[in-house]
Formats: sequence, structure tokens, C-alpha cells
Amino acid sequence: MNKLDLLEKLILEGDKLASTITYVPSPSGVIRLCNVYRTNSPVEYQDWQSSVERLVKTYFPSDLAKVEEASKKLTPDNHRKIEGILKAIKQLPSEPEKTLNSQKGANITINNSQQNTQNNTQEIIFNIFFEALQNELTGKEMKELKEILSEFDKEPEKTKSRLLDKLKNFGGDVLASIVANMITNSSIYSSLL
Repeated sequence: MNKLDLLEKLILEGDKLASTITYVPSPSGVIRLCNVYRTNSPVEYQDWQSSVERLVKTYFPSDLAKVEEASKKLTPDNHRKIEGILKAIKQLPSEPEKTLNSQKGANITINNSQQNTQNNTQEIIFNIFFEALQNELTGKEMKELKEILSEFDKEPEKTKSRLLDKLKNFGGDVLASIVANMITNSSIYSSLL
């Protein structure tokens, strides 16, 4: 069953389960600060709620916090919120894009579709590399690298050789620091462990 069919099934189940939610009156002599509700079908309701959370977590994670919040307490309002989230997802099933701004002002756009995963990974790796360079090289050294790289399209092999010589001139300590900065970036070292 695909995710949209499952979504439709959960919406229909939610509509049926809404009628099973009833108010529990306070016993004599007890004062409650909030209303208490229960369902006449607790097993079915819990199964439905778990299925909703699993579907949202897997395919629509931007809505997960709202579903989890509404699932904390059984009330007719919270049930309607969960159903409303499911219906909104049905109308607009694409996950929104998230844009993260790095400290240096470069933007990374993350789209949850599988075809963009490789591009996003490459952008993140580039930003990690660029940040490591900026942390270890002076403005003058960065300018020298940019000048050498400006010739890359015309003479790739000669440019590569000049770039290697320039990096060697910066010294082994600088190059080791650049590599250390890259490896200790949280996105990199967590995947090495």
C-alpha cells in the first residue's frame, strides 16, 4: 500500500474513531481541573494513533511534532487536530524545503526527495571544506588560491600543479589543521564512529 492510500485509510479510520471518544464525568465529591475523555475502542484507537505517528514520522516528518503534541492527551479537540493534519498532508503531500544558513553566509537547501540527496551531500561537504579553509588560511592566502583557480578552465593540469605547490608552501601544519578541522566537524566525525 502506498503512502497516499495509507493516508486515506487513516483519515477514514479517524472519522470512525471520533464517535468513540466520550466524556468521563467526575465521580461524586471529586473536582477536576480538566476534562477527562476515553474511547470505547481503546485498542483500535491506540493502533490508529500509532499508525498515524509512524506514517508521519516516515514520510512527513515536518508534521511529527504537531501529531505527537496532539497525541499526548485524548480529547475531541486533539483528535480533530490529528485528523486535520492528515487532511492537510493529503492536500499538500510534498514536504517543505528547509534552508539552513551557515555561519559564513552560505545557504544549504535540503529537500527530502531522494534525487536531491547526492547534491545536498555534496553541498554540505563543500561547506565543511570551505569553512576549514577559511579557519586556517589568511585572507591573503585565500586570495592567492582564488587567483590560481581562476585559470583552471583554461589550463586544468597546470593549475592543479600550481595549486599543489602553493598548498605545500603554506606548510604541513596548515594543511594538517585544515584536515583536522574537516574531520572534527560534527557531520563528518559522527559518521566515522
